[in-house]
Amino acid sequence: MKHFYPLLLLILSSFSVYIYSQSNIKSVSYISPLPNSQYVKRQTNIIIKTGDYYDINSAKVPSVINVRGSKSGFHEGKLIFSEANKTLIFKPENMFDYAETVYVNINNGLKTNSGEPVQSLSYRFMTCKSDIEVDPGEILKNEAGTEKNANDSIPGDFPDITINYSNNPSGGYIFISNLSFGSHTNVPYLIVCTNSGQPYNYVRIGTPCYDFKIQPNGNLTYYNNYRRKYYELNSNYQLIDSFYCRNGYTTDLHELRVLNNGHAFLLSYDVQTVDMSQIVPGGNPAAHVTGLIIQELDVNKNVVFQWRSWDHFQITDATHINFLAPSIDYVHGNSIDIDYDGNLILSSRHMDEITKIDHNTGNIIWRLGGKNNQFTFVNDTIKFSYQHAARRISNGHITLFDNGNYHVPQFSRAVEYDIDDVNMTATLVWEYRNNPSIFGPAMGYVQRLANGNTIIGWGQTNPAVTEVTPDGTRALELDFESGVYSYRAFRFDWNGPPVGLSENNNAPLNYKLSQNFPNPFNPSTTISFELPVLSNVRLSVYDELGREVAFLLNSELSAGSYAYHWDASRYSSGIYFYRLKANDFTETRKMILVK
Repeated sequence: MKHFYPLLLLILSSFSVYIYSQSNIKSVSYISPLPNSQYVKRQTNIIIKTGDYYDINSAKVPSVINVRGSKSGFHEGKLIFSEANKTLIFKPENMFDYAETVYVNINNGLKTNSGEPVQSLSYRFMTCKSDIEVDPGEILKNEAGTEKNANDSIPGDFPDITINYSNNPSGGYIFISNLSFGSHTNVPYLIVCTNSGQPYNYVRIGTPCYDFKIQPNGNLTYYNNYRRKYYELNSNYQLIDSFYCRNGYTTDLHELRVLNNGHAFLLSYDVQTVDMSQIVPGGNPAAHVTGLIIQELDVNKNVVFQWRSWDHFQITDATHINFLAPSIDYVHGNSIDIDYDGNLILSSRHMDEITKIDHNTGNIIWRLGGKNNQFTFVNDTIKFSYQHAARRISNGHITLFDNGNYHVPQFSRAVEYDIDDVNMTATLVWEYRNNPSIFGPAMGYVQRLANGNTIIGWGQTNPAVTEVTPDGTRALELDFESGVYSYRAFRFDWNGPPVGLSENNNAPLNYKLSQNFPNPFNPSTTISFELPVLSNVRLSVYDELGREVAFLLNSELSAGSYAYHWDASRYSSGIYFYRLKANDFTETRKMILVK
């Protein structure tokens, strides 16, 4: 048996050959973490998919899944079925230890809905040696979110917006969020503005915020740098939900994609200590190397798909990185798109690469650009460099913002490629390069509008936004003052309330904390409250001993009705209390978590 086990691991690591080949055995098509993977977070769940629906009753067989850590021993856990029972999740009750080998056994007994037995297998993965926090950069202490409309005048710290040029721009509104670097004074806002540069509505955040946009469900989302998570606002700018990575990963600012089915895709930057001397001569033996994680969450915020750059990319795939440095960010993923066939399109800036990833298996389908390029570029001898925002558009082409950090001379442009993944060609069919050239060394976005025009957010430079027609004629140019930028820029139709509405319209008469719903609940519930006036709000959850176990909200909020969605997946069953403190008002209510 001791000779068979390493052979079994070798077979599993290729993940293209399975232990069983009989037609009556249903093979595992996707598993996370992958066999033999390294640097796995201690909080990870285990995901198993066959491409078919599971028979839930078959999972009730004792010990259908056994999980053992070489240090932490056997792990009890909860089996969760998601995606209409197509995904099986094992969520351990306790974390694994650092630097241990975890052994996973999927035993006989698990079946599909059609009665096929699911492939039994055994494999292992290795956990990370330590947790290294990603530096979020500058964090401002004042992170209150305050809706400003009513009869207020525009506040003095609101950024100056200038329209440099306007010639019949498209309808709708521009969505931007101002930020600055270094010592430049700047208070961040979420801004919805007209083509004349006038604010239609705005929310003062007080901490750097990114990726402000409308999701398919019609709600607004943005990344809050202080909380390091995404928040969702309804059309009245009220906080209704949040999105953040699970399995121990910190949410990255670059992308949130919420799908029509309520699933969400997020990115995380994962820093690990790597002995680079084993990879390149002279490498640092304790380098901090940053990998990339993609997570898909279901409507209950379970991780149902996880993809790790450690399993699929080489650190040396980076194109302009010093591999001898003490810190190496070799991927720097900055966008995810859902392709027309349901697979994923990833932009990796530090690899000069766009990657298509199989959503069913996690395998790489193709690689465009960079050291591992599989395509012939047509009509584009310089290719793209340190790009952002790869998007599949309605005509089947891919647009992106080519930052151009390594073009000579440096310049940025919007580009559109016709991708032929049969003949493996990428043909440049359209581009916009401003005259004189504009160079945005970081950030940036390209959005193709329904009328054929294109919105270009230039990222870390001025101007901030340009709209151009298909023939490259400028329709609009919008700018902040020098030194103020927007991570991305969008144009959307929007039916939210404008500045002209009164902040106190339909404001509640009194403070109110409602009973959570549902109650009892598993694993999430919604806590609603009402504020009659602008209030400093703190919302917390306590256990039966009076210990604060969850800190949900600490913000200045305008008068109105609010709903907070609390995910208690990692908490034990029992009685909890939630308390609202708003100015001089305090109220506490009881709720019951049943698992």
